[in-house]
Amino acid sequence: MLTATVSGSFHRHMHAINLAVQELTDRGVKVLSPADPRVVDSLGDFLFVASDRVRSIRMVQDRHIESIRASSFLWLVAPDGYVGQSAAMEIGFAVANQVPIFSTCLPFDLTLRQYVRLANDLATAMRLLKREPTSRVKGFLISPHDSIEAVRVSLDRIEKGLRIAEEGGGSDGVQEIYAGCNAAARALMLP
Repeated sequence: MLTATVSGSFHRHMHAINLAVQELTDRGVKVLSPADPRVVDSLGDFLFVASDRVRSIRMVQDRHIESIRASSFLWLVAPDGYVGQSAAMEIGFAVANQVPIFSTCLPFDLTLRQYVRLANDLATAMRLLKREPTSRVKGFLISPHDSIEAVRVSLDRIEKGLRIAEEGGGSDGVQEIYAGCNAAARALMLP
């Protein structure tokens, strides 16, 4: 079963976030956070939603971050390209934990947009995820033979990406290169 976390500006895009959570749920994706995005309280500018059981900004944000780590993907809601500071941090956390990030609109920020994959809609993102398995590899110390095979497959993918990029394939080749590098890194996870 696919799992997802939804990020975006609660102040600017709450209606779109609600729709995204509903669509993900309707498509059989388990939304880890926010599971119930109805705003129920606030503390200054921070909005608490119904699935926030504890009214502590730090605990809510920590839970959201851990949800990203446990997710198959991060769905970024940024219909006008705006990404606030919290969502930018969440994108960075997803990148650091090799969690794919998808959105129907790329962020305005040129750096952030390098890490967000554009998908026409949620169905497209789900198809892309099925082509690129996001399951966590056990790691070299636990399963060396599986890890070595995963690295071999990753190196083939990197080589394919380099060929595509050298033949003028641009971003398609670059995506293959980075996907292969990320898969190799996951396979060789060492303490």
